[in-house]
Amino acid sequence: MSTTNNRRLLIALCFFAIFQVQQGLANSDSLLIIKVHFLHGSKPKHRFRHEENRWFGGILGGHAGVEYTPGEIINFQPKAPIHFFSSRHLINSLFGSNDTVSFYEILGGNYANMKKTVVFLSVTATQKARLDSVAAAYMAQSPYDYAFFGMRCGAATYDLLAKAGITKPYTIPKTWCKFFYPRKTRRRLEKLAMQQRQPILRQKGSIKRIWEKD
Repeated sequence: MSTTNNRRLLIALCFFAIFQVQQGLANSDSLLIIKVHFLHGSKPKHRFRHEENRWFGGILGGHAGVEYTPGEIINFQPKAPIHFFSSRHLINSLFGSNDTVSFYEILGGNYANMKKTVVFLSVTATQKARLDSVAAAYMAQSPYDYAFFGMRCGAATYDLLAKAGITKPYTIPKTWCKFFYPRKTRRRLEKLAMQQRQPILRQKGSIKRIWEKD
């Protein structure tokens, strides 16, 4: 075989090797789907006030969490009556894991009667691995207190995604200020889902309650 042919063969093999490495990297960081769940805030309609429970936060309350593994939703909760201001020395909070039914019943009531929004997000395999790692660390030990003026479920949900590199990161004080209640987190993630052309699922709630709007 001539020297020219040898060079052409070597160049072809080099290009093939580079292509294989690129394909391997692409496959190792392929896109996956996660779901972020939102229970809308609500309050009882006046005529049902004696049979429907009042929820913390009312219309601007509700709950939020990330389905980090199929059927399991990590969410931020208080361990006792909440603090008014956040405490660094008494961490009165936990990151718990609920199935998709108990998550929506966490404030009381029946799963089928809850107003829900589920936001689908595409993430890379690297981001998903980070999310799993952060979720495990947060469930082992909560990094911050649960407080009215501090981190609550909406802000904690955003923080969890930010730590995984899925959303823009902020400091903890800025996170709870920007995402003071779950609707603010939901709006941000709905916008991201629309940019990614991912679905957003919505379900209406009981007619006995006044619900936070979509």
